[in-house]
Amino acid sequence: MKNWDNWKPRQLTEAQWFWFLLVIGALTRIPLLRFSTAETTDTILSLTYFSKDFVQTPRFCILPGYPFLLRVGQWLGWEGALWGRAIAALAGLLFLIPLWNYSKRWVTLEMSGMICLMAIFSPLLWQWSLKAMPDTLFLFLFWWCLERLTSAWIDKEPIAWVVGCLAGSAAACVRPEGFLLLPWVLAVGWRTLPQARFRAGLVLLALWAAPLLFLKEKFLTILVAYREGMGLTSGADQVQFPFLNFVDHFYVYLSQPVYVFTPLIFWFAVLGLSKMVRREDALGESFLKIILQVYLLIFLSRIIPTTYQDRHMMPFLPLLLVAAGYHLQTFLEHWHQNSSLVKKMFWQNGLLTIGLVYTAVFSAAVLICQYDSFGDIKRSAEFLKSLPQDAVIYSDEVPKTQYWSGRKVIPLELPFNPKPGDYLIMHSFYTTRLNYIDENLRARHGASLLHMDESMVVPLLTDVMADPGQQNRITSTAYRFEPQFFQSLIYKIGK
Repeated sequence: MKNWDNWKPRQLTEAQWFWFLLVIGALTRIPLLRFSTAETTDTILSLTYFSKDFVQTPRFCILPGYPFLLRVGQWLGWEGALWGRAIAALAGLLFLIPLWNYSKRWVTLEMSGMICLMAIFSPLLWQWSLKAMPDTLFLFLFWWCLERLTSAWIDKEPIAWVVGCLAGSAAACVRPEGFLLLPWVLAVGWRTLPQARFRAGLVLLALWAAPLLFLKEKFLTILVAYREGMGLTSGADQVQFPFLNFVDHFYVYLSQPVYVFTPLIFWFAVLGLSKMVRREDALGESFLKIILQVYLLIFLSRIIPTTYQDRHMMPFLPLLLVAAGYHLQTFLEHWHQNSSLVKKMFWQNGLLTIGLVYTAVFSAAVLICQYDSFGDIKRSAEFLKSLPQDAVIYSDEVPKTQYWSGRKVIPLELPFNPKPGDYLIMHSFYTTRLNYIDENLRARHGASLLHMDESMVVPLLTDVMADPGQQNRITSTAYRFEPQFFQSLIYKIGK
């Protein structure tokens, strides 16, 4: 009879974990790069960022880091959207490297591997790894910077600070939130390099000069977003009760992570964070003075603007995963210390399996239910390719329609006075009451319907909404399981 008291679990090496995570990550990304039908407006604006005559985008704050990488692929002749998705998928896998390095400081090798495996199947990371968007690239650079700053703080490594400075400046070239890292880059450099502060300052200035220059032309756009949240703007979108806007966002960013990051991970993370802040060694000190303070600032910056999307929570993913893993490990170490190793392994593996399966199933449901976002717009835009080359085309949506059709599109403005033979493409996403408009077009302009396309999305994670008033707003979270239906109609003007 086997003696289980002397049994020891087999541990994977770092190399084995590396190849295992690489294979799993590749298998869940590469076959799905073409899975989503279409892309978001931000994607199109990134793909055409350096084509200044393409479309005016005064309300969008897109920095040139990600568009530059897209431009490199276009120079090489690769398909823009597919290349963008490949960059997003690669960045999502590279993010596992700093996540692995940081989690190893808190937990065992095995738990670090499980944390990275949870990250691979995380709904936010998986979803946006398959879209030509900068979110996963920013996450990788942002967390790489924090991990390197932690290493510089604890190990006093100058090279770690330089790499962290470089990663932080790159993150600031991708998303404005990257600039929140600058104060901590300065503070850690001042502490880590007491004998070379002048040279460190020159390095910092050289690496952050470009991001600060890029921010200059986008500063007013960012300022408008915060002024809107504070009720300082005018017009139909003016916030009447700014305090209630703050309160709404405060509670949403505390409650929605239970759903977005799955309940088991979230509650383990809450308990783990309470333990991490009480740790009294150098690692605990670095967590309090770097990681926690940076995330507190990001949290505060999120509750002021009126916009909300689940993907805005993605920077919090590594923090919650590490905290959840830390709690599970410390809990099992102190729970029933006299229990057998087999019993402890049973509970640990059981909880990890439940969390992983739930996360993977939820993520798969998100991908399936939201794969056709903007699909009707893309398919109807591609129909425009069949129209005569000299056709005059009006539309209530320009960037995506013009990009996917490859045709010049004229923005629809009132009063609408088309000529016979002109074309009009309209989308329910941008124009409500299409049935009424259809009757008006037929009666006044003799319009005939040439093409109609439809799409349906179930926004398990906040996505496109049929009601324009719910776009990028907190109210969209109340309709996560309500199917959203969209139409795109193409007319030919008869008179």
